[in-house]
Amino acid sequence: MAFKSNSLSFATLSMIVIASTFCHVFAANDKRVSKTLSSSLANGGWQSIQNTKDPKVMDIAKFAVTEENKRIKNVELKFASVSDGRFKVDNYKITFQLTIVAMEFTIKANEYEAVVTESLKNNARELISFVSI
Repeated sequence: MAFKSNSLSFATLSMIVIASTFCHVFAANDKRVSKTLSSSLANGGWQSIQNTKDPKVMDIAKFAVTEENKRIKNVELKFASVSDGRFKVDNYKITFQLTIVAMEFTIKANEYEAVVTESLKNNARELISFVSI
């Protein structure tokens, strides 16, 4: 009887340790994302980007312009700034929707809406769309 009780206690304790470890890992990921982009992070809901000059946001926007330049061969866009943006976290990725100002052949500035996803697992990025607005 004592053996069954000890086994049950050990199994319960093991489950608590494992569960708390997973909670700690997911909380660390949320803190990394929220520290960069916003003071609160609602999983699945859109959040405004408070600081469009944040290095993370600028890096995502520059990535979008670079990828768009690879797609279109007859136009060379030069990144200028991010005027607005929002993001959401779901399915282990962050989706960014940014309003980017870019120069076309360094002649005139245009605004574009870019959608980029970034994996929380390996930080792999993908340009989903890039359209003139």
